[in-house]
Amino acid sequence: MTKRWAEHLSNISPKATIGADCVIHAGVHIHDEVVIGDRCLIQAMAFIPNGVTIGDDVFVGPAVVFTNDRNLTEPWEMSRTIIKNGVKIGANATIIAGVTLGEGCVIGAGAVVTKDVPAGELWVGNPAKFLRIC
Repeated sequence: MTKRWAEHLSNISPKATIGADCVIHAGVHIHDEVVIGDRCLIQAMAFIPNGVTIGDDVFVGPAVVFTNDRNLTEPWEMSRTIIKNGVKIGANATIIAGVTLGEGCVIGAGAVVTKDVPAGELWVGNPAKFLRIC
């Protein structure tokens, strides 16, 4: 596997799992328990915390934020966020912890995704809502 990312310009945990042929731009933050599939493009300033699993051939636009939930009571259980194969997420979108983005769906720039998105659908807005089939 050839590393094609700016390790010295990003905060990428050595415990994260990153697939083959991924491109990760500068300023990206990737936590320990993140899994990223093959051939993904993660644009500048994306934030990917523990609990996020990204499939193959996914595009994560610049400044996309995935949240992870942290309550103040113990024991804390991490919410799992699943991004299926072929998903495209536009710039500045926010993906709330615990959702699943279905295969091949598209999330518009600036959208705030608060619930699961079915495969092959385009969702936009705040909160994100179905716009049309891709």
